[in-house]
Amino acid sequence: MAGQFFDKRSDVTIVGEQIANWNKDEAMNYMEDWVQSQPQIDAVISMNDNMCAGALEVVKGNSKFANLLSYGVDGTAEALLLIQDGRMTATCLQAAYDLAELIFDAGHKLLTGKEKEIHDDIGNPLITKDNVEDFIKIFKESGLL
Repeated sequence: MAGQFFDKRSDVTIVGEQIANWNKDEAMNYMEDWVQSQPQIDAVISMNDNMCAGALEVVKGNSKFANLLSYGVDGTAEALLLIQDGRMTATCLQAAYDLAELIFDAGHKLLTGKEKEIHDDIGNPLITKDNVEDFIKIFKESGLL
């Protein structure tokens, strides 16, 4: 997928790329290095919300990064609140409850012989400032916020 993005956006240059092991603190350390070594950072694209939140913590309150675009994955409560506050651009939801339900259903169908092969998708809705309130409501109703 990254290849498709860079095929269409040859004007984008990666100024830093590291594996932060899904860890907020490690992401903060990398972002601190990049902020000091790079004259310009326009976006943070992270493989999970936790690392994105760590990168954003480093630039919090720094006017140089007021227009920083930032993207994560998971749809965590923290990410939703960052989007609501205008500090994070977007995340996409990976609904663990929906996935667990699908896995159990698929397992049952396969083990009982009702199906031999299953191809399902739980979807992964994009959460932005335009729809974040809908997801915050779901988290509150679930007791997660």
